[in-house]
Order: sequence, then C-alpha cells, then structure tokens
Amino acid sequence: MNSKVVSYIALILFLAIGRVQAQDSTTFKPHFEHRIDAGFNFGATAPVGIPATIRSIDAFWPLFCPSLGYELSYMTSPKWGISVGVKLDYKGMGTKDHVQYFPTIITVQDGSSTGTFEGIFTGQNKTTIKNTYFTVPVGAVFHPNNNWRFTLGGYVAWKFSSNFYGDVSNGYIRNGGPTGEKILVDHATFDFSNEVRNFDFGANGSAERRVGKRLSVMGDLSWGLRPIFPSDFKGLDFPLYNIYLMLGVSYKIM
Repeated sequence: MNSKVVSYIALILFLAIGRVQAQDSTTFKPHFEHRIDAGFNFGATAPVGIPATIRSIDAFWPLFCPSLGYELSYMTSPKWGISVGVKLDYKGMGTKDHVQYFPTIITVQDGSSTGTFEGIFTGQNKTTIKNTYFTVPVGAVFHPNNNWRFTLGGYVAWKFSSNFYGDVSNGYIRNGGPTGEKILVDHATFDFSNEVRNFDFGANGSAERRVGKRLSVMGDLSWGLRPIFPSDFKGLDFPLYNIYLMLGVSYKIM
C-alpha cells in the first residue's frame, strides 16, 4: 500500500512540474528590457604583439576613463534576445618605453625656433592617450538562468575628441631615414591627436552577475578591429587598436 501511495505522489508531482514548465513556456511573452550601464575602462590603445622597435616597456598606467551607456534589449524567448545600446566611452592610458630605430615625427624647441623632424628615432619615449567615443554596441543576449546574463556582438564608434601626445628624450633621430643626418635629441615632443581616425569598430562581449533585484555587476570587453591611425600615417610604423575592459554595474530600469 505504501509503495502505491509513493508512486501516486511521485506521479502527481511529475505531472505538476510538467504543467508548470508548460505554463512557463506558453505564458512567456516577448518583451523589451531597459538598462543603464556605468563603469570604468581599463586597457590600452596598443599593437597586437610587441613590435621589434619597442625594446622595453618601462612603465604603464591607466587613466580616468569612465563609461556611461543605455541598452535596449528585446527578449524573444526566456533565454535569448537581441540588444542595441548607446555609450559615451573614454579610452586611454599612459606608457613609457625605450625604442630603437623607431619611425616617427617629432618637434624640437630650440630657444625661439621650432624644428620638425621625420625620421628614425632611438631613445626614451613617453606617450599619453585619451580618446572619447560615442559608441553603439549591438549583440545577442543569452540568459542561462536568473543570475547570469551574457552578450556577444560588435560595436561601431565615432570619435568625439582625441588626445595622443608625448615626448622623446635621451636619444637621437636620423632625419629623413636610416641613413639620414644624426641629430641628438635631449627632449622633443609630438602630438598626433588630429591624426586619430574619426570612426572605429570592433567586437565586444559582456558578462553580468545579478547582485540585487535590478542591479548587476558586469565586465564588458571591446576589441577594436580598425587601427586608430590611417595606413598612410608616418608617425608610427605599426597599427594601434583600442582594447579595453569596462568594469562596472548595470541597472535594469524595467
């Protein structure tokens, strides 16, 4: 008798669970979700791999690079959806390195006169980069459960402002090329801010962990696929890409 009762109870529970799952799947309605994202970008505008002309990286430091955005997503099922957003992104960093046979353009101040030299530099280099972008990310959304949320897609970005400048010291430049006149350089500057491209695009993906009813902590990696300088730019002999990780929070409005 007891075994029959247990069997009946198990059958009832099985049917009840199946009914609830069926109700969950049939009662789901596609809907929009709205989020505000805020955090800070950490990373670098850097080459993929260290070029041979950079002999050593002596220092690296992040800059204050906030990120603020809005995301609209449309959930087509309990686990899947699509998203689009708008963000104001600051991306930047500082670095100090030793370079050798490095093609560049520098400006030397000698008293009241100023000279610009394009050639091959060897010595110390210090660079500061801080660019601002209006970014539009688009991606697929995956909700494996109530606590985790993932997105994967790409982005396009338009430059709002740019800063790319620095100085070189304790070296020399071969004016015009490897066999040009050797000019000793105690200190010189460069500013390539106006040469930064107005448009950027790349891939991005994010992961969010819910820590409250509407609040989540998140990480969002964006990897630029277009060099920030045009191919005919002569201030560098290798491409630089925006590679940054945004760490912050996401708040679900509705």
